[in-house]
Amino acid sequence: MRNKTLLIATLVLGLVALAVVFSSREETKPENDKQPLIEASLLNGLQSFVVKSNGKTATLEKSAEGIWTVKDKLGLPADIENRLTPLLRSLQKANNYGLLTTNPKRLEKLGLADSSLTLNAAGKSVTIEFGKPTEDGLGNSARLAGQPHAIRTDFSGYLEGDASAWVDFTLLTAKGEEVKSVAFTWADGKREFIRPEKGKPFPGKNDESMSELCNTLATLRVSDAVAKGDKEADTAFAKSFQVRLGFFDGATATLTFAKLAGKTPTEPGKAFVRVSHSDAKHKVNSYAAKVEFVAPAWIMEQVPSSDADFKKSQQPPAEANAAPSLRIPSQGPLISAPSPK
Repeated sequence: MRNKTLLIATLVLGLVALAVVFSSREETKPENDKQPLIEASLLNGLQSFVVKSNGKTATLEKSAEGIWTVKDKLGLPADIENRLTPLLRSLQKANNYGLLTTNPKRLEKLGLADSSLTLNAAGKSVTIEFGKPTEDGLGNSARLAGQPHAIRTDFSGYLEGDASAWVDFTLLTAKGEEVKSVAFTWADGKREFIRPEKGKPFPGKNDESMSELCNTLATLRVSDAVAKGDKEADTAFAKSFQVRLGFFDGATATLTFAKLAGKTPTEPGKAFVRVSHSDAKHKVNSYAAKVEFVAPAWIMEQVPSSDADFKKSQQPPAEANAAPSLRIPSQGPLISAPSPK
């Protein structure tokens, strides 16, 4: 009798343990019970969306002309190819696989409050919070605004809350081989280099450096932008220099560079660039009244900021391993020590 009681007690404890285990695991539905995460009509009529992630917010808006801009970054155009299109495609393919969990403790561990996406169309608006991936690796956990439970999804897109990351910072999109001439205007002088014809090198020993510079500047991508009237930018442009690119098709692009020294000898400082194009309809001309662009440090390393810098860059490097000269006592003539091997 005692053994029977003990067996029953053991079975009861086992059932209780199983119940605890299953209550702590994700509550799931069969994978064939799915539906689109976002209605196709909402995505097709999308007018704006807001991404919140890592404590930052990015708002993108679509104009009446169909142009997407980043509201939180001076209304600059959005990066369609690398940012907007991948996100929309991920949302179009994403499915809702139903209930994941209603357990409050489990919901808290999913981190659903860390990232969210709000999609707005005419008469429609949906906000979805996205959390950690589900344990089965299907995709991110999610929660629709106003609902007390989390759902399983196969969405795995990356949500970026930094507004700058959504901007298309590519200002010029030509090829280096399309540049016919490069003209510099500095405070201490001017220089111009011209290709005789397309496909030919620049004359003289400057071909390699000029060709590399053309490749860099003809496809110009900046690193950031600040509002017109920015104090640092205004201070920098008090002293500036220009590089004018002339293209074989007759167009020209003028790049005005300015540098701001660092506050300490070890601080790299900051560089800015203004770009104008001979084609009045070119997009860079519309930026002049509202923004100043920040030039990447690696570009500034290639662009000589003065005629003196240009001359210095053309000098051959000093031979680092030149053998030192020394005079041996009582031997008279000056000889050179053998080079180290």
